[in-house]
Amino acid sequence: MATIGDVASEAGVARSTVSAVLTGRKFVQPETRARVEAAIAKLDYSVNSGARALATRRTMNLGLVVSFHGLEFSPALATYIFAITDAAREHGYGVLLLTQPDGVAAVRHAIATREVDGLILMSVTEDDPRIEAIAAAGFPAVLIGMPEEARGLDAVDLDFAGAARKLVKRLADAGHDRITFVTWPDDVYESRRTFALRFRDAALEAAARLGVELHVVPCSAEPDEALGALREILRDDEAPRALLVHNDAAVAFLPLVMHELGLQVPADHSVVSLYSSELGRLYALPYTAVESEPEHVATLAVEALVRRLAGSGAPNGAATLVAALLTERSSVAE
Repeated sequence: MATIGDVASEAGVARSTVSAVLTGRKFVQPETRARVEAAIAKLDYSVNSGARALATRRTMNLGLVVSFHGLEFSPALATYIFAITDAAREHGYGVLLLTQPDGVAAVRHAIATREVDGLILMSVTEDDPRIEAIAAAGFPAVLIGMPEEARGLDAVDLDFAGAARKLVKRLADAGHDRITFVTWPDDVYESRRTFALRFRDAALEAAARLGVELHVVPCSAEPDEALGALREILRDDEAPRALLVHNDAAVAFLPLVMHELGLQVPADHSVVSLYSSELGRLYALPYTAVESEPEHVATLAVEALVRRLAGSGAPNGAATLVAALLTERSSVAE
């Protein structure tokens, strides 16, 4: 079985250079990296993670704590999981999915057994009990979400409040003073998901400030229920002709329902939304939108955790908001 020394000899580099290529912790010239990668492929070298953990006291795994349930749209959630996995790999880390229903128990077990070097939390809520468990243990972690109190943990997320304000203003500037606001189901807000609360509260505040009437319509993230809710909204002749959609399932199925009902954007309805760039490509969404960037958020989150593991993070944690950028797609009637 090939060793790291064999790879170094084959590539004509030092062992430390091979290590740098494997972990991504130091910059390696592209030409040198190519030689090392060719040697790895030729010798069929694989990292012995157990031996490396003994040598470095690191597992070189990050734990991604995520809940799979009907409150969120699975294809949208998957884009973040893939992006985090890719970003971690760039830094030489694997990702261990922690999907137990009891998130606190999963976190405590991961910390107690040291099966991962750090944790990334998704679906963060206000007063999230997982945050308390991590902070009490002093374990390295980063949140993808922006609670009011992060307990000294690093946090990264899109500026959902800024996104809501931009989208409401876009419709108001086009002359719409009545807007149907298609939201997540009530359970998402009752569970106090930070992304949903920040968007909803900012949208309501912006509408009040601009003199716009928002008609809030919760919509399930379950496909069949979302389709039914959209049909009901679009068949209501008394409903506002402008739609603000913050629900991944609803916006993904909206083109299908509009086609089914013979409706056009923006002739029949103006539409603005927030969705990930990946979701937009997957469903060919034609709407003016603030596009979240899972790759960008994932990269920032993983980089923050890697810095924390290296001991170079901010003493009290850092909050990083990704700017909300509006992309026009001619879906608003002027």
